[in-house]
Amino acid sequence: MTKASPKISRLFGSRLARNVYFWIVAIVVSFMVNFPAGGGAYLYSPWWYYLLRSITTIVFIAFLYFNNLFLVPQFLAKRKTGKYLLLAFIASYITGLILAGVFTVTDHYLPKIKLSDVSIFSSLRYKVPHPPFWVIFMDALLWVVTLVIVTFQFTMAWYMTDHAKQQKAIEAAKKKQVEAELNFLKSQINPHFLFNTLNNLYALAIKHSEKTPDTILKLSAILRYLLYESNVETISFEKEKEIMQAYIDLELLRLSNSNNFTFSISSDNKCNIPPLLWVPVLENVFKHGTRIISDNNFVDYRFTITNNNLTIYSKNNYKAINGNGHKNGDDRSVKGGIGLSNLRQRLSILYPGKHNINTTVNDNYYITEVQIELS
Repeated sequence: MTKASPKISRLFGSRLARNVYFWIVAIVVSFMVNFPAGGGAYLYSPWWYYLLRSITTIVFIAFLYFNNLFLVPQFLAKRKTGKYLLLAFIASYITGLILAGVFTVTDHYLPKIKLSDVSIFSSLRYKVPHPPFWVIFMDALLWVVTLVIVTFQFTMAWYMTDHAKQQKAIEAAKKKQVEAELNFLKSQINPHFLFNTLNNLYALAIKHSEKTPDTILKLSAILRYLLYESNVETISFEKEKEIMQAYIDLELLRLSNSNNFTFSISSDNKCNIPPLLWVPVLENVFKHGTRIISDNNFVDYRFTITNNNLTIYSKNNYKAINGNGHKNGDDRSVKGGIGLSNLRQRLSILYPGKHNINTTVNDNYYITEVQIELS
């Protein structure tokens, strides 16, 4: 029973079900509004009236769905407007002929039924005692007017439904892209970081250092976070700060001197943020800023949230020519590597028009600044 419930819920909430609900209400209202008054005003059997209304309703519905399920998607949606208008007119006129024929035949064989009470268009031909066959073709044109008005409304409804469907598909695609970007971003954490950390652990273990257990816990926390906890749209700032600090501490293990290193991670409120936005910036700091171990290495890193504005800032030493042989001023060097490119793509999805990434490079420093409006 539990397994069937979601399927039943989806069935009753499906597009088909919504169409059924609409037509049930429309038909009931139509029958109630158009049924002749009671008492002495009953001029014909209600059963014949129900039969007539049922036939015309079925024809009407068939035409509308022929338009929405075939003509619109096959011609109008593909910008074949001329063909659509021609076929829509032919279909509406044929439908009008059927409706007019039903009324004419019914009026001929059941004279007690005053069809002018059912359709305002029928009254135009009751001035003729026995309308000739050609009158049906004139009535069909009158029906075309009604069909065109209703068809326009249903065509607009089709476009609205199709637009909503496309938007839903776009949102789903964006979500998948964000997930893919996040997974790629995780993979961008330099494998050398893990190797360096393991080597440092080995060195600490040999020395029986008191830092060994704490280092193992920090590495374990980072790996657990990457594998199991970061597969969410947003995560608390405090959790992100904890992992960020663990990453920094592990990277600093391989450096003998970090006196010129400054790290600031703060927020003026409790908030949730997308996970791992800091990875490309912080990884670049350690990858490029400490490539050559020196007492003159300089790092200034800040991750701050103020008034729902997130700023990720880094400034570190930079050699005149980077490891890929690109000189300063080269677009590839200024824009950053794969990590920052990945971050740009991810932010364009998460915060379109609400973010900015700037990188500046000179002979001494590489500066990265990311600004994000979280609200």
